Formats: sequence, C-alpha cells, structure tokens
Amino acid sequence: MITLTRLHKRSDGIFSNLNVEGLTLAALEHAYQQDDGSYDAKIPPGTYLCVRGMHRLSEPAMFETFEITGVPGHTGLLFHCGNFDQDSEGCVLLGDIMDISSKPGRLFNSRNAFSDFMDKLVNLDSFQLSVV
Repeated sequence: MITLTRLHKRSDGIFSNLNVEGLTLAALEHAYQQDDGSYDAKIPPGTYLCVRGMHRLSEPAMFETFEITGVPGHTGLLFHCGNFDQDSEGCVLLGDIMDISSKPGRLFNSRNAFSDFMDKLVNLDSFQLSVV
C-alpha cells in the first residue's frame, strides 16, 4: 500500500509525504477553503484505487500517470508535476523537497520526483492509496 500522509493544511496548499515502497516524496494538493475557515483537499481520508493510464492536462501532450479513482464527486485526479498550489485543481503534485518556510509554499525537483514515482511503479497497472 502507498500512503499519502497530510502534514500541513494551509491556504497555499495541502502539503504531505507520499511513501512509495521505501521512497518518500513530497506532495502538494490544491487547498480549498472550508465553511469553518480551514483548508482541505478534494481527496478525503480513505483508501482509493489508483489506475495507470494516458492522460492530458491543459497541454496538448498525453502522458502516462495514475488516476486516483473513487473520490466522491470527482474524477480526473492525477499524480503529476507541479510546484505550487495553483498548479493543481485537486491532483497530487510530486517533488523531492517541500518548502513550507515561506508563502507560498512550494515543491522542488518535481519532474525528477514524478519520474522516480513512475519508475518505482513501472510494473504496476494499479495500486491502493491510503490517504491519512
């Protein structure tokens, strides 16, 4: 099982660690303000099936990644590259390093981290993701 552990819920993003079979990556999801003034992500805590496939973001090129399925009220939630909260509309961005010391917080080395993630899961068509 792969685990996404939420560490910081702020207006500039939901910052987490993603543990992938011995590899720990920084993760960032878009922050959505809740009715009580706090911030949270689209993906609630729980267990989800992630499925490999070809997907497209705003750019024309298709790329291979995993879609997080079974999230109530949402589809198209992917793992992909990005550095800041605004680079995601609910997807999980990956990085090697998380910087939360300034606002906005950000990830570094996102392309390398995403590549490491896909390399680690090269033989899998799907996996279970635990969000805590």
